[in-house]
Order: sequence, then structure tokens, then C-alpha cells
Amino acid sequence: MSVFLNAFPLRVPDTELTALQITYDKEKLDSLRAQYGAMHSFRRQSDNILIFSEDGAFPISGTPRRITLKDNFGIFCSLIKDALTKHLVGLGRNPIGFSPIELVSAKPEDNLLSSILGDGYPFKICAKYTIDTRIVKGQPCLVIDCTTRRVLKEDSLYFLNAGYDLVGRYVVTEQDDGYRKLLGAVSQCNGEALTVTRPDKQEVEVNAKDVYLEASRVNFDDYILHTHGEKKDVIVERIRQVVSAFNGGKNKKARIDALKNYIQSRDISFIDATPIEIMEQPDIRSQCGQMQKPVFVFNDNGEASWAEKGLVQYGPYTKRTFDRNDPSICVICAQHDKGRVEQFVRKLLKGIARSNYFSNGLEGKFSLGTSRIDVFTIANDSVDAYKNAIESAIRKKADEGGRWDLALVQVRQSFKKLEVSENPYYVGKSLFFLHQIPVQDFTIELLGQSDYSLGYSLNNMALACYAKMGGIPWLLKSSPTLSHELVIGIGSANIGQKRGFENQRIMGITTVFSGDGSYIVSNTSKAVVPEAYCEALTSVLDETIDKIQKRMNWQKGDTIRLVFHAQVKKFSKDEIAAVQTVVDKYQQYQVEYTFLKISENHGLHMFDSTTAGEKKGKLAPLRGKTFKLSKHEMLVYLIGQRELRNDTDGHPRGLILDVHKDSTFTDIKYLSAQVHSFASHSWRSYFPNPLPVTISYSDLIARNLGWLNQIPGWSDSVLVGKIGQSQWFL
Repeated sequence: MSVFLNAFPLRVPDTELTALQITYDKEKLDSLRAQYGAMHSFRRQSDNILIFSEDGAFPISGTPRRITLKDNFGIFCSLIKDALTKHLVGLGRNPIGFSPIELVSAKPEDNLLSSILGDGYPFKICAKYTIDTRIVKGQPCLVIDCTTRRVLKEDSLYFLNAGYDLVGRYVVTEQDDGYRKLLGAVSQCNGEALTVTRPDKQEVEVNAKDVYLEASRVNFDDYILHTHGEKKDVIVERIRQVVSAFNGGKNKKARIDALKNYIQSRDISFIDATPIEIMEQPDIRSQCGQMQKPVFVFNDNGEASWAEKGLVQYGPYTKRTFDRNDPSICVICAQHDKGRVEQFVRKLLKGIARSNYFSNGLEGKFSLGTSRIDVFTIANDSVDAYKNAIESAIRKKADEGGRWDLALVQVRQSFKKLEVSENPYYVGKSLFFLHQIPVQDFTIELLGQSDYSLGYSLNNMALACYAKMGGIPWLLKSSPTLSHELVIGIGSANIGQKRGFENQRIMGITTVFSGDGSYIVSNTSKAVVPEAYCEALTSVLDETIDKIQKRMNWQKGDTIRLVFHAQVKKFSKDEIAAVQTVVDKYQQYQVEYTFLKISENHGLHMFDSTTAGEKKGKLAPLRGKTFKLSKHEMLVYLIGQRELRNDTDGHPRGLILDVHKDSTFTDIKYLSAQVHSFASHSWRSYFPNPLPVTISYSDLIARNLGWLNQIPGWSDSVLVGKIGQSQWFL
């Protein structure tokens, strides 16, 4: 049995190259590449540009430099990719990008839609290859990946002639290098002339034959509806299965190996005519680690490695201390759906007979007693109708001298397309939150599920409801350390319903802290625009440390460890300075910190022959499999072969964890195990997450607060109350 990466070692020649060095200027670099790219290679290095020549002649004067490739892996890798790009261009192909190089297959047999919709369909889903380089254990490697991409060859005139409404849809223009750039949204069609509103709100007129529909999922699905009507859902599901199967481990590895063999078989050289030598990847099984399953803590300190089993056997962690037993619950729903909604709510509370995991419902599973339910109906789907029903519910409970423990609000999938101020989903949340009432929404479409499928949906919904009401379903058991530890998650979300039109990036910050060997989610959270992010990070961190040092009775001289989880391209100097500002205030403690970058999109995969014979997830590693890429990088699988649900599911994607060089705590194995445990600590689902809760919760906070802040009258100060101490954002 063996384990391989899709990273193929490159032999580094023991040679020197002569390069010309000039001062960096972006316009100059772009101009030089455009004019002399065929015979030269260009690389930016800090504040300089390095120019390499095939014939020793240079198009500009500068300072000569002698470069030994064995001492300059970054330059070596850049020259490798430059050589491969030139080779592909010479074949008449059109590679896009450089880090990575992207290549979409033009072979008819590589169009996955042809067997479903035919070769003539304007949309295609084609095989896409990416080629990049990475240093693995000190060895430069060629990393090859294969996935799919939606492709659209026909221009917008084709769709006009097909009777497809373009108004409101995004269109793109094709650049000289083949890259398609967003132009804007079509606001009007007049024959073949399109009026397009650009992101800067300026309107331009273009001919339909000169622009292309954006190959987005929305346009793709809507056009299938246009051409196939009621068969659309069946076709979309068939496409999903075909694409997922294509991305399975066995096919992915075979295509990666085929491209590697192709490159090996061609006489491809880089700038000084030295042949590129690709070696076979080594078997890394003996170098892989396998992390243990996290252990969960339940009522009366009962322990289990399976959350579902622990809840049934011991009950939730706060079973004896939960203060909302026999909860008062209001239900907001459409008048014409009231009967079905009442059946749905009863199943949520009482359970579904013969369900594998949800036979005793929210009340039984979480020991809540008997709920008191009131239903408030709406005549239509307008915001005003929802407001009236919600205000009636709040008034009724206030007259009784109480407050609802939970609100269940029925919404529709179509609400996602509405502006925030006209969206009952967000308006309803804001009204209930203003009165410290947690909300659980459900779509009317969910009611159409069979009891078998509904049982799984309600099981997750009940878990979130308990957490939103302030309950703690379980904690994570961890081995106590000599340090007091705070783990700060930093996430983000793009807020805006129109791409490029006043969209806003929102940063979310949430805190997870260690106490008595368990990890608990704190109520300290914020969501801010990037410009205010460092200030908010300082505020949250300072507030959290101040609160926890008193609660945990920290003593002078104790070691405090701050661990930051973030999905960022890189940690900025401003972020690090913000943390150091806070650290300086607590000089009575020994403070150490880690900046841990968590990357999903890296193109690196692990193929494990142990699972080659499994029905689902062939060649997929098990959850918890790790491989140390360098002293500061670790490849970690939070979703493995057993977590895949269907045999058509694609190959699971691992995370690369990268410890920043300015960190003072650098134990990558410890940090990886921590991330692995946090991936099981979300109270949205019983299944392990593909991301740690530090990131997923921060993303949810950013998304929810980003939208809520667009509603008149909303203030984040609402969360200072009791609702802010629960997982209101789940």
C-alpha cells in the first residue's frame, strides 16, 4: 500500500545563468513581456526585475547578475513555468495565468455535457488542468491538478436569437490573451444592441456579438431551464453526478499522471536549453501521520468520540443547567401553509418515528420538556406581512410578561434574490434579535422532503436550535497544557447582491478559548469592513484577555498563548502590529503567539491506495491524515474517505496550514491537531466540517452582520445582550 502526492520532484541542474537586473516598474514589466516575451523570461524579485535571455542578448541595459539555480529555487521554479507556458503557446493552446498556469481541454471527449445535452449545446463543462510549482521537504516539485470548468463559446447574439432574456445578466468581454473580463449587467436590449451598466454605474452600448454571457452557475442553470423546462432539475442532478465522478480520486490521478507523462515525453527546455527533468513522486506513506478522533464531553462529564452517541447516552453538556426548559416557541408561517408547517414543527419537536437519529425530536434529544407553541400567520410574502406577524408575536408575549425562547420562521428559497430591505429573511431576523429572541428559519421547500431525508435535516436543525437558545450540546476534551490558550478565528464574507456593484468585504472575528481542558466559543464577536479590521481585532483581543484572565484566575508570570486562524493570502504587517500592541499591555504574563494561515485552494492532493477498492472515495485518504510539507507547513485532511456520502462524490480536499515566520509559537503538529479537533466542534451539523469552527463561525458572523447592518434601525449593540452569548448566527 502506498500514498502519493500530485507533486513530482524536479531535478535542479547544477548550472549558472546570466540575468540582467533592472529596477521594478509595473508598466515597464508589462511592456517588456508583451514585446520580448517570446525570447526572454521576466521575473519580479522584490524591487527589481530579472531578465533571462535565450541568446544572451537583452532588449534593455541593466546590471548583469550570475545566478546559481541550486541556490535560487524561486527563480528555478519561475523558469520552469515560463518554459511550460511557451511550449503550450507554441502548440496553439491558450494557457491562462502563471501561479498556477491554467489550461482548459479543447478535446470534444473532455466536454462532460456532451453525453447529457449534446455537442451543440452552447455551455460546456470541460476538463481543466492547472500546473504550478511548490517546495516539498526542500525539493522543488511540479504540482499538476485536474478539475472542471464551465465554458461558453457562443457570443450573446446566439442567446438573443434563442429567445433567452439577457436583461439583468452579467456579460464579459474577451481580452487579447483570452481572459474574459466582467463588463457589467445588461439593463436593456434593443435588437442586437445591448445597454450594459458597468460597476462604476456608467452605461455603455455594445453589440451582442461582441460580448459573452458570463459562464456563471446562475446563467448555466437558467439556460437549462429555458431549453428543457420541467426537466431542468433532473438534468442538473445528472450533471452534478457526472462532474463529481470526474473529480473522483481514480480519474483525477489518472489524468494528472497522463499530463505528467506528456511533459516528460516532450523535449521541453527552459531558457538556457537545459531539459526539464521530472522525476517520479516518492511513496510518502511512512512520512504521513494519522490524528486521533476528537473526544467530546457531555452531561456529567460523559465522554464519546461520536457526538450523536454521546448525546443519546449522556445528554447535552448543559442538561442540568439549561434555563429554557419547557420553552415558549412562536412560529411565523404563511396562512395557506399552516397545516403543513404545524406537522413540520411537531416533527421537529417530537421526532419522526423509525428515524435513525431523530426519533425523539428536539425535546427528547436535548431534555427540554414540553414546548409551548403559538402560530402567527401571514397573508402573503411581503415584508410588511412578516413585520405585522412578528410584531404581533412579540406583543403577545410581552403582554404575558415574558419573552419567546425561540422563533421558527418559514421563508422561501426565492427570498435569496430579494434586496436586503425587502427580504423577510433578514428583516425577520433583525426584529426578533432586537428583542433578544433567537431565530431558526426553514424554507417551505424543506417540507417536501420524505421523512427519511427530513430526519437528517431536522437533526441538524434541532442541534442549531439548542445552541441558539444558549445550550451547549458538547465540549471538546483536550489535553491540558502549561499555557492558557486563546484561539481567535478570522473569517470574511462578500456582502452585495450585484457583482462589482458597491460590494463590500466584511471581516468577521470570533474567539474560541480554552478552559478546564475544553474549548468553548466566546460571545465576543465583531464584523467590520477591512479598513477597520485591525482596530477591531485589537479591541476584541484586549476585551477577551481582560475577561478571561479574571475568569480563569491567571497569575503573574503565567504563559498565555494566542493562536490566530485565518484564510488569507498572507498576514499583513498591520495585523501583526495590532496583536503586538495588545501583547505589550500584558507584560505581567509570558505571551506567545501564532499566525496560522489556512488554505483550501492550493491544488495539492494526497492519493492513498488503501482505499482504492472502496465503493466511494477511491484513493481518498482518511480523515485526520497529515503530511508535513516543511517545518512550517502541514497538509491536513479534515474530510476523508468515510465522510463522503456517495460514490459520485469527488476527491476530498485537504487544507494546508502555514505558520507565519513572525510567530513565536511554531509547533505545527500541535496546531494541526487543534485545527482537526475544531473541525468537529460546529453546532450546525453532526458531521465534521471541511474547515475549523474558528473559520466557519467567523465567516457566518461576517455574512450575517454584513447583511443585517444594511437594514434601517439595526445596531450590533443588540448582541451585547443575552442573545450574543449564544450561537445566534448558526
